[in-house]
Amino acid sequence: MEQLFYVPKPPLSAISPQRFPGADPESTDALIRTLSHNHVAWHIFFNYKGFHNHAPHHLLSIWAMGASGPVIDAAYATHCVYQRPAFESPGHITHDNVHKHLDDERYYSAYLKFFSAEVLKRGLPECLEEYVFSPAANFTRDGGEQPAMLSRFVMGAIHPFIHTGFGAEFGLAGVSAEGLAMTAVHPSNLDLIDRAWFPDVVSEPNIKGGTRSALTILSLIACDPRFSNVKPIEGGLLAGGLKRYGKAIREYVEMWKFDISSEVGLADAIEELSWVNTLIYGVGGHVSNQRFKADFFLMHLLTSSLFLPSLVANIPKYSSRRLFLLTYFITSLVFYVARGRPKLDVRAFYEGTQHLLHKVPGVHTSPAPGTLPDPSSDLAQTPNTWLPLIQTVLVHPNEHLCKAQRALAHYSALYGTRRKGELSGLVEGRSLSAAQLAREDEAEEKVGLKELDGTVFLRIAMLTQNRLGWMREGEHEDRWDFDGFYAEESA
Repeated sequence: MEQLFYVPKPPLSAISPQRFPGADPESTDALIRTLSHNHVAWHIFFNYKGFHNHAPHHLLSIWAMGASGPVIDAAYATHCVYQRPAFESPGHITHDNVHKHLDDERYYSAYLKFFSAEVLKRGLPECLEEYVFSPAANFTRDGGEQPAMLSRFVMGAIHPFIHTGFGAEFGLAGVSAEGLAMTAVHPSNLDLIDRAWFPDVVSEPNIKGGTRSALTILSLIACDPRFSNVKPIEGGLLAGGLKRYGKAIREYVEMWKFDISSEVGLADAIEELSWVNTLIYGVGGHVSNQRFKADFFLMHLLTSSLFLPSLVANIPKYSSRRLFLLTYFITSLVFYVARGRPKLDVRAFYEGTQHLLHKVPGVHTSPAPGTLPDPSSDLAQTPNTWLPLIQTVLVHPNEHLCKAQRALAHYSALYGTRRKGELSGLVEGRSLSAAQLAREDEAEEKVGLKELDGTVFLRIAMLTQNRLGWMREGEHEDRWDFDGFYAEESA
């Protein structure tokens, strides 16, 4: 077990999530102990509906934000009360039958043993390449059922992606193996992965993509009448959304211009996707004069985006990086449309959230004379709103809230200096017609991209915390929204 769980490795790059102060021997021992117990004690699904075991997500998130050992133990205890015990699979998984028992949760234990050995022997990058991104991991030539492992990687509200992302970020072989085993026991969807995106079809993939930025594409989709008045999707959000809207959304995804040939290009692509999913969840959930709709499914777009840097760092091949980013982008956009395509109005969002930047609930202090900038100022009470936010998140029992706030805090640290106007028209030298350029400009203007700046992350974090409850400060726990943005709420 010591080979699978140990002191987490440092962040992989400058754009990977950084750690908050607070980790110490006691908290790290609690983390290793609880992760190890979870690995052997519980199944990856806590019920027979395929609901996911989130314990490692919760534990790693709050450890990275500085939680103490007792808080980590208490957080784990909240998960243990409803988990399904692990059990031995009916048979073993080997190289020869690795695709034989896909989408069969009875074989989770066998897949976990197989991938644990593979990750320890070969490392996560080789395992991702062979078992997720390679043509052989997705297509067979004998006409049988296609393994389609890349689609499984983002199924189940992107949970296999998220779980493997935790393993990649913290360098934990045991968590990476859990994520790959989780991938194997999820269903597939061949409508998601385009055969033409694979390198054996395109020998020299276009590493710079299309002609538009991801934010421009999001704006175009937000204004496209083909996605108006969306009705609730049957048969699963991703599967049903692909069936209904996949062709049109794929055309948009292939317009995306991004460069995978350099670290700068990769960082830019990751930043674009991070902004896109932040806007979908946060700006999409804001309706003037109404309570913030913290949509449970769109929240997963935000939390999954946090792992893009760590996963990309474990994908050395250019062709696989391209495949990975395209698949993630189409998944995100399908979720956006399938949840009802909530309206994106950055101007209204900013007008409605200005008051949130320096006010938090709870008992206020009495600043002494001379406190900067003035003892009576809100800034004397809350000079950095992120600090009380993180404090309350650490002791909130909701396992998704810590992930969402950690993502928003990371983006605020990384992209908080972005000024208004910087995020509009990111792609230069676009070879588009006058009509196409006019359509793009109209869509960006309608969404309000030029009004977007780095304060958006704190605004969304405050809306989210206000919705889920400041429990440390005395408020009751609240819940995520599950209703979607259908019919009359669609743009």
